Amino acid sequence: MVGIKNNRRTRYTIDLIKETFLGLLETKKLSHITVTEICKQAEINRGTFYLHYKDPYELFEVMQDEFNQEIMETLRQGESPCTTEESMINLLKIIQDKKTIYQILMSDRGENSFLSQILLEDYLQRHGEELNRKDLFTMDYSFTYMVYGSMGVINQWLESNSKESPQTIARVIASLGHQKSLS
Repeated sequence: MVGIKNNRRTRYTIDLIKETFLGLLETKKLSHITVTEICKQAEINRGTFYLHYKDPYELFEVMQDEFNQEIMETLRQGESPCTTEESMINLLKIIQDKKTIYQILMSDRGENSFLSQILLEDYLQRHGEELNRKDLFTMDYSFTYMVYGSMGVINQWLESNSKESPQTIARVIASLGHQKSLS
């Protein structure tokens, strides 16, 4: 049935548009990508693109939302975000699988506020009692160190083509004091 949102052909077309768009984002800034360029490379007509998305910015936003949703769904399966080895490894696997969109989100925005929020929730959960005893100044710097340190490790891992396993990177992050001991 043509036109039904989840039929096989429609899913294929949407996946093709996204894949083509990601390929373009690897070499060009979002602001320089046109609908015509996406359609030409995906070998679809403009009407097909507009059936699903208003413009490349909406496509980018949809892809970002899907990435964030996938992370949240995966992390909800564990006891809490990034507090166990399994949940941290699952987070790293998603980032590894979606490397291109993650790197684009990081470079276009400077930071992925969603990932920062996950790390903040984890930090607050693990250090809630300590926060009552610490001053706001110390807590603020501790959080900044934890978030940007963890994100730095993840970014370096991706830049080195993810040579190490997600398990190894989870242990590195834990050893730096950003997470509860994962052993």
